[in-house]
Amino acid sequence: MVDIKQVEHRSKSVKAADLMSRFAITIKEGETVMSLAHLMMRFKISGVPVIDKNGEICGIATATDLFNLMKKIVVDIEQGKNSVNYSGIKVSEIMTSDVVTINEETTLYDMMKLMCARNIHTLPVMVISKKEIVGVIGRRDIINAFYVGTGDYTKPSGKG
Repeated sequence: MVDIKQVEHRSKSVKAADLMSRFAITIKEGETVMSLAHLMMRFKISGVPVIDKNGEICGIATATDLFNLMKKIVVDIEQGKNSVNYSGIKVSEIMTSDVVTINEETTLYDMMKLMCARNIHTLPVMVISKKEIVGVIGRRDIINAFYVGTGDYTKPSGKG
């Protein structure tokens, strides 16, 4: 049986600083979607913060954005269109500009609420007083912290 108080306590005591990848992989807004795809495959990540020429976060590009572009390509192929150089599309053209960020003190509970309510896959972690990215948290990090690293109530029942 799940002890909801135990789940609540853990989810409100674990902080972003405890979970985040401290090596924040980023991409510049002028890079191509091909570079983005290669980066995501190389590091096995599903989202990348996008930085502008000043090194400040200006967006986020995710696997969903790449799939949406693929969807457009499929539609164009089916309609016989052939005028766009898809390999030359810039990250800035597909990224989400309205980036939701958190700070190192954000709790696991608040991260779960944000990700679930807004269907977010990747959360850049920012220094509270600056515009500097200090880490990244993805859905896998949240799943690992909640289901794998949280105690006895997460053990599988053995039933398929």
